[in-house]
Amino acid sequence: MRTFESFDVGETFHSRGRTVTESDIRMFIGATDAADPIHVDHEYAEAHPLVETVCAQGTLLLGIADGLLVDKLANNAALAMNYGHDKVRYLTAVYPGDTLTATLEITATDRQNDEWGKLTIRIDMVNQNDERVLIDIHRLLVGTDANPALPDVDIVD
Repeated sequence: MRTFESFDVGETFHSRGRTVTESDIRMFIGATDAADPIHVDHEYAEAHPLVETVCAQGTLLLGIADGLLVDKLANNAALAMNYGHDKVRYLTAVYPGDTLTATLEITATDRQNDEWGKLTIRIDMVNQNDERVLIDIHRLLVGTDANPALPDVDIVD
């Protein structure tokens, strides 16, 4: 478990791959009602000037980016909690069968008080062709060494 003080600006993490499926798109629709025809209607999507066929919702991609961040960074951060997103951009359509990976770089560390610090993390997500599909400036709260709520676990320096 890492506390706020153990993270450094410039520290970089590389995620595993995550392949997007048509089932992911359908389940996201079930959870959000985001059933725009560009995500479900092949004929409509293929006639659209900006995409080739049905594509994933941008907010689904943001959720995948968040999952990759949790897997590579937040699961090992003390008392980590999502603080928000300062900038999100969807740059290239993502289609069923595309495999996404992310590079996560800590770009700032800001102590909030004695108990909490905030990490700013730039997430660059690419597809299997190394085309950038998403940029996210993510904020993550992390407990400090002095946080009284720290669980009784080994702290990594």
